[in-house]
Amino acid sequence: MSASVTTFASSSTAMNSSIGRVPWPIVQMRTHRVWNTRTVKEAPPRPDVTVRPVSPDQHDAVLHYFDLVAYADNPNWSRCYCIERLAADYNERTKEQNRALRSELIHSAKANGLVAYRLGRVVGWCHAAPKTEVLNVPGEVTPGVGAIVCFVVAPDQRNQGIATTLLDAAIEHLRKRGMRSVEAYPVIGEIPPSRWVFANYLGPLSMYVKAGFQIVEQLDGQAIVRREL
Repeated sequence: MSASVTTFASSSTAMNSSIGRVPWPIVQMRTHRVWNTRTVKEAPPRPDVTVRPVSPDQHDAVLHYFDLVAYADNPNWSRCYCIERLAADYNERTKEQNRALRSELIHSAKANGLVAYRLGRVVGWCHAAPKTEVLNVPGEVTPGVGAIVCFVVAPDQRNQGIATTLLDAAIEHLRKRGMRSVEAYPVIGEIPPSRWVFANYLGPLSMYVKAGFQIVEQLDGQAIVRREL
């Protein structure tokens, strides 16, 4: 995976000098507004956020983010470590097994993901990869198609444009990896409370539409959206 930096910050030099530092203040997380495909107005990309493809030098910062920040307000998801789309036996795996696999993937430079930094701290994660390298995604698995399957934004950073910034970076990253098109799989229609978190991590339909994606197929409560690269 390329170690090049995709930067969305005018002060990237100062920010990159602190990338990889682990500490993040643990604050009490307030209940956050969930995405709703009908009403949410996405914030524009942030000029003070830097996005990097995940790499071994970011190991400690990314693991700290997954350990203590990413799921602070949704502890039921704390076992995931963005392994759900990678392990066929995910439902039988423990949190410790998922953490160990995520650690191994980052150390080996085989991880697919983009990491958002703001003020030198990890504030977001996006899992973007060739569709042939992820599991349990709708539609035909075709070489040359990228898949965006997960966003995890720090609870106190949501609704501030972090996901939009990650999406822009993911599109460019997949283009550089030779993908001809990119897909995502947002929830559509009414979102019952039981699916709020599921809808959150896939990203709202409206965010993709604004980024030039088009609905190519509608499934039961979910859409396949695609953009040519």
